Amino acid sequence: MTLSCPTPSYAQGNFDDDGFAQLNSEQSDQVLQLFRQSRIPGNFFLKFNIIHKPRLGENKKPVEGALWAGWADFGPQVRGEIFDSDGQTQLSFVAVKNFKRSSLWISNNLKPAQAGNSHEASEPIVPGLILSAFDINLPFTHWKETKYTATLRSRGRGVHFFEALNPTQSEPAKVVYGIDRTFGALTEATYYSQTGKITRTLKIEDFAKVDGQWMVSTCSIRDETTRDIDILKITDAAVRINLLEQTFTPESLVEKAKFPTPAELKNL
Repeated sequence: MTLSCPTPSYAQGNFDDDGFAQLNSEQSDQVLQLFRQSRIPGNFFLKFNIIHKPRLGENKKPVEGALWAGWADFGPQVRGEIFDSDGQTQLSFVAVKNFKRSSLWISNNLKPAQAGNSHEASEPIVPGLILSAFDINLPFTHWKETKYTATLRSRGRGVHFFEALNPTQSEPAKVVYGIDRTFGALTEATYYSQTGKITRTLKIEDFAKVDGQWMVSTCSIRDETTRDIDILKITDAAVRINLLEQTFTPESLVEKAKFPTPAELKNL
């Protein structure tokens, strides 16, 4: 998600205790649609590492990965690869989400990809981590049954909150996520079980600017049962790059995707 989404001006209406105007149905629909349509122009690439921070004990060694992203059929498409200690791809996936569908294909060790179900999407991308393909692709932003709940102060900022129900009747049963009132960017998401228990909390921790374009640079995901946390930090990025058409096809997951050139990459 980016900070480039324009924010409309709203007429004054009901206010909460912090003085934030609450949106009516038309306004909330507009905020949601602008958020879903916001994107970084062109294709882009992100290199990242994931650090697992258990509530007790030492932090784990960083796991490195990369993400290729683009836009098709009115929605984002992403390809992710997770590398082992030798730099070889141990897991890769392609995920697509739009107003019609959310799809996921997963490959282990560059073997032919298999369609992933909702359970596999929520499994850790590497044993010992919390982060899953679901947390990277964030399919809940395009779930059809989504409603505005309130505009509240969160971590010092005004945030519009939306509740999205999982159409697959699987975990998480619903996700409540926030959209920054000023910038129109995702700020956080809380996952709920079928019984209404909070299971995970995702937070956008920081942003960075690459070639004039703001993007998420650090995010965290916390398991609310163990209180362990994964931190995903972007280390390098390339924007407005050319990608082969097959980058986002399941068949391409049997090979490692092409990295941008050193000249295209910017260190964050």
